[in-house]
Amino acid sequence: MEPGLTLRLPQFPQSVVHVGLYTSVTNAATIRKELLSGNTRYSYAFVDPRSMLSVAHVLAAVYRALTDMEAGGLRTRTLSSEVVFALGGTMNIADTLRRFGIADDSDSLLVVKVDTDQTKRSNSVWAELEEIIQGTSIPVSDENIAQLTDIETVRKNYKLQPGISLVDRSEATKVVAGAIALRGYL
Repeated sequence: MEPGLTLRLPQFPQSVVHVGLYTSVTNAATIRKELLSGNTRYSYAFVDPRSMLSVAHVLAAVYRALTDMEAGGLRTRTLSSEVVFALGGTMNIADTLRRFGIADDSDSLLVVKVDTDQTKRSNSVWAELEEIIQGTSIPVSDENIAQLTDIETVRKNYKLQPGISLVDRSEATKVVAGAIALRGYL
């Protein structure tokens, strides 16, 4: 059994998406430093799961990043950073990466690897992440993501009005997926 989730989006059959979820992370500052230095071994989207509502929420960002890549419209340097950028509802790259990406004090992480040319096998992705992340891998599920979500962080990051309920995760996911899809068009 794989420690994370591996799947293909029907619209992008050439790409394999790997999603991992980690708790009790103790080396976030090191990961962030390596990521910022451009170390290609760290070519993953490291996301703060406090802003995530569900697996569908994550996949909406992956879909947006892949769509932008195919249209020649990446705004960041890599597909991995584009996945993090796609989570935001604004065009401000630095602000979005700060709000949704890894921080030095992150103690949990949602990690995404989009393999567009199928060069990485799932077992090598999970083995590499086991070497990179000092933490505990947990199954990727809506329930486990919900345990890490901070509703007020979601509300703040997506600038959601108090009248919008985030109690129903399915409905809340639709709201944030809409923000992801419409970023830059409104």
